Amino acid sequence: MSVRVRNTSAAEAPPPPPVRADGTPYTYEVIDGWWRFYGDEPAELIAELIPGYSGTLADRERYALAAAARLQAGLAAEGRFDDCTDTEQAVLLADRARPPHVGHWSAAVPLVLVTTRCPAPRPIGEIVWIDPTDDLSLLSSLGQAGLVRVSAA
Repeated sequence: MSVRVRNTSAAEAPPPPPVRADGTPYTYEVIDGWWRFYGDEPAELIAELIPGYSGTLADRERYALAAAARLQAGLAAEGRFDDCTDTEQAVLLADRARPPHVGHWSAAVPLVLVTTRCPAPRPIGEIVWIDPTDDLSLLSSLGQAGLVRVSAA
């Protein structure tokens, strides 16, 4: 069972991590904006991120696609979008449900893709991958992408 704790502002010290009934710490801590989640299994932490999570690839993939779109928009807004060619900009702004047809990506803004939507051969280069294959891969890839912070509690 996971535990949800309201996060503090950056100006305050973080809340103390909760512990299990036996006094031992949880295996994982996930920080997602205003919330910190603690748990022992990736599935219970993914359930905190995805309301109504049923444990299916379809649920994880929907979440990954939405996360990819948010991250791509943020990277484009914060990055050097104007340094990209018209073709690169079109790829960056395209619907993530359909993978772009690129072999190598070297634009000024990284490309964010979902692994399960990109059949082999996958593009290489400046790409941020979100992998919804299973709970652990989704949690890990969200952490690597900087969308959440995942650490051992």
